[in-house]
Amino acid sequence: MDVVGVQPSDLDVDAKGDFGPTPSSRVSQQSTLQTVRHRLQKLASRLPDQCNECEPSLSMAWKDLNFSIGKRQILTNVTGIIHPGRLTGVFGPSGSGKSTLLNILGGRQNTKASGHSLSGEISINGTSIEPVQFRQHIAYVMQDDALPSTETPRECLQFSARLRLPREVGSKELDSVVEQLLATLNLSRCADTLVGGAIVKGISGGEKKRTAVGVELISNPKMLFLDEPLSGLDSFSANRLTEALKTLAEADVPVLCTLHQPSSQIFAMFKDVVILHAGGVVFHGPAEQLAGHFEGLGYPCPESFNPADHVMFLLQKSDADEIQQVKQEWLSSRLCADMLASLRLKGESLPGEAAVNPSFCTQLFLLVRREVRSMMRNHRTLLFRLFLCAALSAGTGWLFAGSGSRGDDTGECGDDFSAAQCTTDFQAHYGAVSSLAIQALMGAAQPTLLSFPQERPTFLREYASNQYGVVPYFIAKTLVELPVLLVSTLIILLVNYWLIGLEGSFPLLVLVLWGLGLASSSTSFLIGSSVGSAQQAIQLAPLTLFPQLLFSGLLLPISKIPVSLGWLRWVCPLKYAIDLVTVVEFWSIYESISGCESTLDRERCIEMMPGDYLRASFVDNQNVQFDQWPQNLAGLLGLAIGLRLLAVLMLRRKGRYVY
Repeated sequence: MDVVGVQPSDLDVDAKGDFGPTPSSRVSQQSTLQTVRHRLQKLASRLPDQCNECEPSLSMAWKDLNFSIGKRQILTNVTGIIHPGRLTGVFGPSGSGKSTLLNILGGRQNTKASGHSLSGEISINGTSIEPVQFRQHIAYVMQDDALPSTETPRECLQFSARLRLPREVGSKELDSVVEQLLATLNLSRCADTLVGGAIVKGISGGEKKRTAVGVELISNPKMLFLDEPLSGLDSFSANRLTEALKTLAEADVPVLCTLHQPSSQIFAMFKDVVILHAGGVVFHGPAEQLAGHFEGLGYPCPESFNPADHVMFLLQKSDADEIQQVKQEWLSSRLCADMLASLRLKGESLPGEAAVNPSFCTQLFLLVRREVRSMMRNHRTLLFRLFLCAALSAGTGWLFAGSGSRGDDTGECGDDFSAAQCTTDFQAHYGAVSSLAIQALMGAAQPTLLSFPQERPTFLREYASNQYGVVPYFIAKTLVELPVLLVSTLIILLVNYWLIGLEGSFPLLVLVLWGLGLASSSTSFLIGSSVGSAQQAIQLAPLTLFPQLLFSGLLLPISKIPVSLGWLRWVCPLKYAIDLVTVVEFWSIYESISGCESTLDRERCIEMMPGDYLRASFVDNQNVQFDQWPQNLAGLLGLAIGLRLLAVLMLRRKGRYVY
């Protein structure tokens, strides 16, 4: 059996046949992790007015926490404390409130939304705090890891280090710390393997979890919270991860994690346990006293039986009255009294604001580099997007082939003028131009619609950890998206321009359709940042196209749109884009009519150029004014920028909380 990152000499087999780290490897891991932490403290101490080694150890306490959403009570009078040097686990069946408690203490839970109610007190070293304001000091490992699928463990740690370590730390020293942490977490062998995701095969679940822990350890946190860190891990990986957490806790970092049902080996590593049931505390105290407490209540733990399993089975099979009695017995116990007494102890002062604050340019550079790397490693998706664009362009060109030929060059619009035939020819020409605009709109909207919903967990984790801001995040996405939109626009026009027989300025058409693509992607970003899942974004996808068709004048003339709805056309990028491509493509008509009427009277010009006047009247019916192209250009660019700014504000509002 090949175990990644572990040598055969690091394993032994106990009397029960279980694999586990040898005592020597345990000591080695503990000393190495302490070395890394000490090194991170040295790096952090380079900051002005900051000395991590001089800061006091921190304890977090919470008293009488009550949290409800609507009529559902999730936490009821929950009281507890975590101490430095002790690994604390929160156990309980599903739905007991474990993750909610962790999210509230870590400042990741939205407690002020409509219908949400939170009461109680949370304190650090005896000083009351707002968890949201303290969360920059708390490393939080989410249950789903939330790592970029196209990054490697080494790149994940380097990204976090460059944003969370002082600027004074050089690249060589930073890379050295990353390598040491990779080795400590047994990630060296998979350090250059992609994390992977649902589709792309990557590192194992245990390696992902250790990578997520490493990303947070880089910040040298004051506390470490983990939500279900052992979910999906095999017994060996779970033991190794718990060993690392225990070692970190012994380095004076309070570690709090939620678990469903730990094995006996894992349970033995915890110093303190909190057991919840239906939002209430059943037990909180030293793990070694758990069995004795329940034995005193008349529920003795069988010999050689895991105390955690014993309590979980008891909670699952007991009725509500029995469990309520167990909770009351806990409140009247000596353990509870000792814990309440410890809550009243005042500690030293709290740490100040995090001094590491990466510059805007640093954030932008790292985000752009990661976006480019992600796009190149996911090149099949990019190539398919461009191939689909080319295929649709070929279909459009085939359908409208030759329809862009100038009307006055044909008999129906010239000497043998036929109003009906000339109108039909021009409608085909106008339809071809409009189709190109619609293709540019859809080609930009669809790929970016799911961009944020898919990255939402990663963004929320990194943003909540104060690694970067919303503005550089959006600018990075825009800078990477612009070249892709330009290539898509060039494909559309290179395939169709000569095939259809367009006459407008090629560079101007490129600029207009490129601007439309940017405005369309801005609409998608706004929708994506406003929803909570990819499914919701897909359901709202018609908003990127259907209103555009309704109010752009394509399906219904502008003059026929009800006055009460007419204002909507001013917030439709497609309306501005079609007006602009119409001006660019049919500018020669405007010039011909203006030139003729400057020397001859209008009636004579109509006799000489009936086709141009007929097409000009068609354009007028679409409410297109040739002399208003600056306003249309400003409207298109204004929407492209304005919608993206709204998306920034929406994302900042949504990103304040993870849950």
